[in-house]
Amino acid sequence: MYEDYLIETLERVNNVTMVDLPLSKKDKVRALMNITMPVSLDNTFYEKQDAFLQEELKKKKIFDTSSLNSSLSIYRGNITAVKADAIVNAGNEELLGCFVPLHGCVDNAIHSAAGLEVRRDLMKIMKEQGKPEPVGKVKVTLGYNLPAKYIFHTVGPQVHGRLTEKDREDLTSCYLSCLEEAKRRNLKTLVFSSLSTGLYGFPIEEASKIAYSTCKKFIEEEDPTLKVVFDVFSKRDEEVYERTINNNR
Repeated sequence: MYEDYLIETLERVNNVTMVDLPLSKKDKVRALMNITMPVSLDNTFYEKQDAFLQEELKKKKIFDTSSLNSSLSIYRGNITAVKADAIVNAGNEELLGCFVPLHGCVDNAIHSAAGLEVRRDLMKIMKEQGKPEPVGKVKVTLGYNLPAKYIFHTVGPQVHGRLTEKDREDLTSCYLSCLEEAKRRNLKTLVFSSLSTGLYGFPIEEASKIAYSTCKKFIEEEDPTLKVVFDVFSKRDEEVYERTINNNR
């Protein structure tokens, strides 16, 4: 219903055309959103974009974290369909999302489902900061068209070759920064993507141990009301996290 308007508007903004590309209208909208710097979009655009994204959200099976009993859980599924107080996005140092059209990373998925308001807000945050986002910190935006209220954006370490103690410390800082922010905001449910384990090369076996031990200790010592969910993409990743939890209870 809204695709034609969104495609036409974003083609004009970016001075590109999608006519000859063998993509569905839905994918054309997403691809164009991925490359757009939202410096001149008006309220009419956002209203139509939000209506489009809300229609897409209705097609998803929503996982509601409020139904969980355990303080630490694993969920294998689409993080953009998780209802929670906050989800954690794995960003890069520019913190503006993934600009590669239709890329399969979690950063792209979250920005695409949430809407261009997220990039707009992050542009303002990063302009005020005046420098790239350091590893291990967190910035917060609203979730907009996601079922999650907030998105926590954090930059994980990139592993080149042998895993170092600094890599471990940096990944621990990512988890701690997000946990502390959740406590500061009095949030009750926090969903982590598997930080740094994709293109950033952090071995998932070691990353899962850091994620679990850091979150477990924080909940026990700092915020026993917080529920943490580890969202994983594949069955293999799910098995890694299950093994980590079972071996470290």
